[in-house]
This record gives sequence, structure tokens and C-alpha cells, in this order.
Amino acid sequence: MIVNEYNFPDDLFYYIREPGHIWIRRKTDNTIEIGIDDYASKRAGEIEFIRTMQIGKRVKKDQIIGTIESGKWIGQIKSPITGIIVEKNEDLRSEPSIINEDPYGKGWILTIEGKDFDIQIEDDDEIIETGEKLEEYIKWRISQE
Repeated sequence: MIVNEYNFPDDLFYYIREPGHIWIRRKTDNTIEIGIDDYASKRAGEIEFIRTMQIGKRVKKDQIIGTIESGKWIGQIKSPITGIIVEKNEDLRSEPSIINEDPYGKGWILTIEGKDFDIQIEDDDEIIETGEKLEEYIKWRISQE
């Protein structure tokens, strides 16, 4: 789905709870990969630095698990699920701007393993798939600029 000039692939979930803009890709029944969406990567400008929690850390849903910095913006990354960080994108240490170039591919940030992913998704109105609700949310965010 394209909203204005921003791309939101249909095969992902989107975590819109403030500060929002986290995409979620299911890797296995219990494992997800996350990153920031196209809107956030473009609005932030060139990403200069990213800091995340370490592999093996237990995280709770909505917990701040990292920050992203550009020349004009510092943003929080919140965990969309409860689980354990099992992998982080080490390429972002030396080249954080990969997020700008390929936010849904090489620019992934963390992999989290958790239980009951389906239940966590179903029970959260702020984790959505592409469609009308996501489009309304993005248009609302754009109108807030």
C-alpha cells in the first residue's frame, strides 16, 4: 500500500502505539523481526546512530528497547510484544543509514522471540495490518506535521 509517497508492504503488521512507526514481520510462529517504517525513515532524515538492547534481554510489550538518531530527530523504539531479543542487525552499527535505503529489508533492527504472538496481535488494537485503518492512521500522522 502506498500512502502519499510512503510505502507500507501488505505482508507486514504495523505497531502504531506512540511513538509508532514500527513494522513487524513474522519469521516463525514465535519469532518476529522489527524495524521502522518508510514514513519514519524518510521523515527522520539520514539515520546516523542506532542503539538497541542486547541479545538475550527480556522485554515487555511497550518497553523502550532502543533509540534511533538522525541530525534532526531522536526516536524511541518500543517492543510490540513481550519476549526475548534473539538477534540484532549488526550491520547498523557501521551503516545505520541502511534503514533509510531499505527499511523493510536490510534495514531491519531486531528479532524478538515471544509466546502467543497471535494472541498478542489479536488483543492489541494498535497492531494493524495494511488496509483502511493503517491508511487513516498515516493520513492522520501526515496531517499533524
